[in-house]
Order: sequence, then structure tokens, then C-alpha cells
Amino acid sequence: MASYAQRTRFTKELVIEHASRILLEGGIPSFRMRDLADSLEVTIPYIYKHFKSREEVIAESYVFLMTSLLEREILAFQPPKETFKSAKEFFEYLRVIVRDPEGKFEETRRLRLQALAAILYDSEGERKIAEVLGRHQKALADLIVFAQESGAISEGISPELLAFIIISVRIGFIMQDIRDGEQVSEDEVWGLYEAAFLLLQ
Repeated sequence: MASYAQRTRFTKELVIEHASRILLEGGIPSFRMRDLADSLEVTIPYIYKHFKSREEVIAESYVFLMTSLLEREILAFQPPKETFKSAKEFFEYLRVIVRDPEGKFEETRRLRLQALAAILYDSEGERKIAEVLGRHQKALADLIVFAQESGAISEGISPELLAFIIISVRIGFIMQDIRDGEQVSEDEVWGLYEAAFLLLQ
């Protein structure tokens, strides 16, 4: 039974935070409501005061994880102190910003795939991801404008279009994974980014 102190600090956000950690460690197959309740030091029925089902907990947690990832990238899309000297330097800077944690490329891609599935389950989740994706694309386009002003990228390229292509390549690989179950390396992703850029030069 939850104590008074536990009840007063128990929120939907706290459940999502704990559920997110469990999902990152073991994924959906090993996600059990008993483990979540134990982590929160409450009973399972107490969790269901905030959520209709296990599936809703999972969907909202994946949306939270995906929006958190995008928010971190938005904060990192800040121009460097010195201007870019070349397109290659710009792409290397961008690659460092969006690089997945060491050895976590496949894990992060699975996270994106699950978040995509989550927004199909929940229209509020779809709205949250759409809103943060809009800000994400604008922040990336602003960084591209800075690269253009540095002379590293041709001003003939639309910043919004290049930002859209960079983001779309990520989404394209997620969709390919869903269709074929193939694993694409991080280097292949970046090869396509640079190829798209060269086509627009």
C-alpha cells in the first residue's frame, strides 16, 4: 500500500519516467506492470488511476522518450563559435550533435520505431511528436542558414528543404526496418545525407 508521502508525489509524469527506464533496459517483451509498480513503490491498481492499460503506459513512455531525444537535439542545434569552413565541416558538426550514444545506434533506432508505432496508437502522442518535430526542423534549418552565411554551403539550397531531407532519411530507414527488418549502419545513413546535399549543390 502506498504511503501518504508516496501518494502526494505520485504523478502521471513519474509513472512515464519510471516506465521509460524499464523500456530502455528491456524493451516491450520484458515490460511488466508488476516491475513498474515495484519501481514506484505502489500497487498496480494505483497506476491504473492514471492510465487505462499497459499499452497506454508503453505508448506514452515511447512518445516521452522520443520527444526528449528531439528536445536534446534542438538544444544542440546551436551555431559554433567559429564559422564553418566547408560543407564537410558542417556535416561533421551535425553528425556529432545527432550521434547516438556510444554503441546505442540500434537501440536508438528501435526507440524511434516504437515511438512511430506509439503515435498510431494515440492522437495526443502524435500531436506532441508533430509539435516537437516542427521545432526540430526549424532549429536544424537555422543551423543550415548559419552554414550558408559562413560560405560552407551554397545559398542556392533551401535550408528548410535540406533540413527536411536530413530528417526524412532517418524516417526512411525506420520505415525500411519495418518493411524488411534490415539493419543499416550509421555510416550508410550519413553517406545518404551527404549524397542528398551534393545533389542540391
